[in-house]
Amino acid sequence: MGILRKRITRRRALGAGAASTALLLGADSARAAGRRRLDFNNPVDLLYAQIKMDGDLVDHQQVIGWIKGIVYGIFEDGKTLTPMFWAAILSFSRSDKIDDTTYKSMSNFVTAYLDLDTQKVLSEWHNPWLARTVPVVNYASTLHTEVKPMRARLRDAKVRIEWLVSGNEVVRSTDAVIAKKNPITPQKWPSASVGPVYYKNQSAQCVAKLDELENADLTSVSAVTIGQRHGPWYPWQQMGTRPGRSYRRDVSVKLANLDAVPRDFLQYAEKNHPEFMNAPRVWTGVYKDPETYGLRPCRRKFRILPGSNSSTLVRPYLVITVSLRRHSCLVATGPS
Repeated sequence: MGILRKRITRRRALGAGAASTALLLGADSARAAGRRRLDFNNPVDLLYAQIKMDGDLVDHQQVIGWIKGIVYGIFEDGKTLTPMFWAAILSFSRSDKIDDTTYKSMSNFVTAYLDLDTQKVLSEWHNPWLARTVPVVNYASTLHTEVKPMRARLRDAKVRIEWLVSGNEVVRSTDAVIAKKNPITPQKWPSASVGPVYYKNQSAQCVAKLDELENADLTSVSAVTIGQRHGPWYPWQQMGTRPGRSYRRDVSVKLANLDAVPRDFLQYAEKNHPEFMNAPRVWTGVYKDPETYGLRPCRRKFRILPGSNSSTLVRPYLVITVSLRRHSCLVATGPS
């Protein structure tokens, strides 16, 4: 009986072990079914990761973004960084899938410049180099674009993208160089134009977790983007062709709601740009990123902060002419 009991116990144990193994394998299979292993050389997987980092895979799901950073001035010697003000951008975006390598994206942006100390929205700013106060141009804008996989480009390309996977960290680095004819000509806008050529260098590093990107049950993931922007003076600063440039460092995150947005900025946005406080719902076609302080196709109403005393709206292109004391300038029409 003792031997029989031992054999029965062993058989039961073996059976229980087999059952446990089956359960574990089943659990692993279930976990595997919820995981999508990503190949960062595959454009389909690149776009999948890109949309999860920047937005949401669910069609028409609104994503809120918040960007904030200090803008520095680099004057004649090219060495001294002088903090000037904060730049803050609140964005609302939606994406719809067209196919495995294309999404269409619709976004609204509210951009404002903030006081260095109080971080309140500025309506005017004391320019230390001009020793006088100038009106600040805060604005809202809309962008509709097609999103393609971000892949590495040739060395001489204007945009270079690199993906790095280290352990559970995924880093997407983007570097862009813009140099083109400046529509804000010195002849027409002497106080605002930085010269015949508009130039800008912008880089960003977006970081996310690999296990979250590969989790097929997640349609959006937490991601932090650190950005840098080297460019000319902002037109509303009225620096003209004075030697120097601006430099911005910022941090961008996705928000679950508007609770983290500073109250003063939120009040400004809701009061001045209420129609931009949600992502667009209707796709109206593609147009270029309006970051060149120039002309772009305009399909939405454009608002400008009180403080400038004249504006002109021309369709199908948007030209805002703002009277800045005794001078006029063409002001920014997009998030930059």
